[in-house]
Amino acid sequence: MKLAGRSTRPTRPSRRQAGVTLVELMVALTIGLVIVAGLGFIYVSSARVIRSLEASSRLQEQMRHAFERISSDVRMAGFAGCSFQTSAVVLNDAAAWQFDLFQRPLRGYEEGVDSFPADFGAARLRGDALVVLRAENSREYIVESHNPAAAQLSLSANHDIKQGQILLATDCSHAALFQMTNVNNSNTVNVIVHNTGSGTPGNCTKGFGLPVDCTDPIGTPYAFAPGARVFRFSGSAYYVRRNPAGEPALYREALQALGGNAQLAPEELVEGIEDVQVTYGIDTSTPADNAVDVYTTAPDVLAQAPGVTDDEKWRRVLALRVSVLAVSDQAVNSQPVRYRFAGVSVMPTDKRMRKVFTTTIAIRNRL
Repeated sequence: MKLAGRSTRPTRPSRRQAGVTLVELMVALTIGLVIVAGLGFIYVSSARVIRSLEASSRLQEQMRHAFERISSDVRMAGFAGCSFQTSAVVLNDAAAWQFDLFQRPLRGYEEGVDSFPADFGAARLRGDALVVLRAENSREYIVESHNPAAAQLSLSANHDIKQGQILLATDCSHAALFQMTNVNNSNTVNVIVHNTGSGTPGNCTKGFGLPVDCTDPIGTPYAFAPGARVFRFSGSAYYVRRNPAGEPALYREALQALGGNAQLAPEELVEGIEDVQVTYGIDTSTPADNAVDVYTTAPDVLAQAPGVTDDEKWRRVLALRVSVLAVSDQAVNSQPVRYRFAGVSVMPTDKRMRKVFTTTIAIRNRL
């Protein structure tokens, strides 16, 4: 039986579905290439922006850390627990920059003008250097008794001070900078021994001279009364040098107790610091009103107030303005970018990112 209206003849394919012409194919390829090129350009641009943002964020994070470390030292420059009438540096190397707490706890060195101390000047790459001396206020120890003849300070509690550590003792009348030469005596850990010993730098006398004269082997013994305080001493210098990888970095040269001695040891704070410039806010008013009148360089600090000692001129510094030139660890710019630092415009030869960071730090003990 045949179904009406249904044809069984096979159909022939339409010629319209036979394929595309060469022109159509070239047009499609061209459009595809344009799209791919556009996407590639967007990707490259986005990657460069991301690298630039990451580099900028890293520089800001590094400088925040560096400024926190510098500020914590500078704000407490010259801190000695409390005011005092007389002082003594009971150390054989009392004239060294790292022990000059009572005369010049803050000092700057200007690049191209000042002679830098050999302790860190030989390693310095460029820029200014800053020296800050202070007692550490993170912990204090209470004196229970003091026997200057036996060179022993007994504390009210056990301590964790290392042998060779430089310490400050004060009773708000007399202050003395000395070295702990022994961890304890008679098997106790609440005693500080300050014999002359064989450590570095070593105490120049068993007693605390009043005021002090290390050329006098006896001095005038001074006994700290119960209730006097003992603090760890911090002596440090900030400057720029190259790290082991050959990159410029901000370093802190600080006193550490190593092997029973007090030694200066370099500590890398932040990598990628090319330059540091410091200006000092001084009070030029007569009489002094404890307000910053002008910011100037280290040599100009010494040029102020003729007839006044250099130590007194540095004590007139009330604040610091620290400017730092930071550089990224890799090229993130498409071409070298000109920057300006310390009043000088510079065109670098590389494509690294450079940023200038500046902070102002007030010295609490002087305001």
